[in-house]
Amino acid sequence: MSSRRFGARAAAVPFLVLTALSLLLWGALWSIDHGALPPAPWVVWGDPGAADAMLGFAEVTVGVLAITITVVAIVVELAATRYTPRITELFVRDPVNVSVMGLFVVTSVVVTWSELSLHEEPYPRALAVGAVALMTASQLALLPYFAYVFDFLSPTGVIERIRAQGTRQLRGLSAGVRPVPAARGDVVRAVEQLGDIASNSIEKKDKVLVLAALQALEQVALDGLARKDGLPVAWFDTAPLVRVDQDFVALHPDLVRALTERRTWLEMKVLRQYQEVFGEALHRMRDVNHLIAIHTRRVAIAAMQHGDEAACTLVMRFLNTYLRTAINARDVRTVYNLFNEYRLLGERAQELGRREVVLEVARFLKVYGQIAFSADLPFLLETAAYDLGRLVEVAHERGDPSHDALLGWFLQLDREAEGRSQEASLRGVRKAQIKLGTWYLTRGDTASADKIALDLRDEDPARLAALRVELEQVTEAEYWEVSDRGVNFEWLPEAQRDALRDLFERVG
Repeated sequence: MSSRRFGARAAAVPFLVLTALSLLLWGALWSIDHGALPPAPWVVWGDPGAADAMLGFAEVTVGVLAITITVVAIVVELAATRYTPRITELFVRDPVNVSVMGLFVVTSVVVTWSELSLHEEPYPRALAVGAVALMTASQLALLPYFAYVFDFLSPTGVIERIRAQGTRQLRGLSAGVRPVPAARGDVVRAVEQLGDIASNSIEKKDKVLVLAALQALEQVALDGLARKDGLPVAWFDTAPLVRVDQDFVALHPDLVRALTERRTWLEMKVLRQYQEVFGEALHRMRDVNHLIAIHTRRVAIAAMQHGDEAACTLVMRFLNTYLRTAINARDVRTVYNLFNEYRLLGERAQELGRREVVLEVARFLKVYGQIAFSADLPFLLETAAYDLGRLVEVAHERGDPSHDALLGWFLQLDREAEGRSQEASLRGVRKAQIKLGTWYLTRGDTASADKIALDLRDEDPARLAALRVELEQVTEAEYWEVSDRGVNFEWLPEAQRDALRDLFERVG
């Protein structure tokens, strides 16, 4: 989303430039007509001839006002129809729009009254000068104002304003200057409008707009997490939302009470929008699905950083929901990306010392890898194996107490899959286990390597020999096709390649 906006200050520059050019040109022509020392224009404007010329000003001014309102109304209506009806509300509340429209209206009224004032001598010079000044300002402001309106209605600009509106409500609520019902209503509308923009943009395949809306939703969630401790207790009451909000009206009363006690209704609202967009983007815009997973992971990390365990648990449940939805839709690439984000969440949890989150991430990688295998998507079990193996490595490097439990789940990853026909996937899981065994040997942890070797002894010797040959033949770290990860699962660094012989000797 672009951070550069065509605001009131930027609009003032072309206004001043047009004013300067008009004054220079008019001054030069005035001097040509009246000599080097021409009379002041306001003296001439009070003459009867000049006053008669003002009789057409009202018609011109009203015509300019009509054209402006017509153009602006059409553009606003088109933008509201395509993106969100919230645009109209934002437009009429914007101070620049109100000021410029007020200038046009005041100019029309003053010029009209000025015509009625030119009925006899002495002609009102001040009135004539004021009418000319207002009409000049209105005409000079016309082009900069159109530029401002078009920028105001740009899709990313609208998204940023909706997000800022939600953030202002949270800030005002935490400062005690906004009542809870009004702030809650504005924040809910902001979240819903951002979700609507993302959903509508999926239909139009407008990826840029979808990404901007998803980023804005994440920012609202992060702002809510950051300000949660300073918000009043009434803010977290979910009961008012159940009566009017489509995302809460069907919830079980126990869940409504849980959301209130855990203070997580805002996170639920944002993640509901992500869930809806995720379902619409399956098999259509996989990059959008991946970005939703990234934003969801960031919200979970922010929850951990703020010590909000309830919010972190809720976010992980939505990640599980994404996984189940993608597996049911047989969208392999989306599940592949989701596993990657889940693994990154686990690594970040290890850095933050959140052992319980790490164990949950590992458990869900195992569960959904096996669910995908049962759904005849065998490659995903192999993906889960490599991601879980990476979590084991990180836990070992950090001396995390969760290491032994992670290793145990890693070795059980293919247990429920035994006897199935997806031979290639089971070979991939075994390769991941062999890879981790060599990694242990390069770190001098022979005890952990022996656990893997013991698990491999039940494997067919011919298959193990074939797996070893295949691993030795992979010499490039980067995958030979374009992928989001860009890594070749089966590649072994030189030290681990040298440790293959030692590991297979331990297997016997």
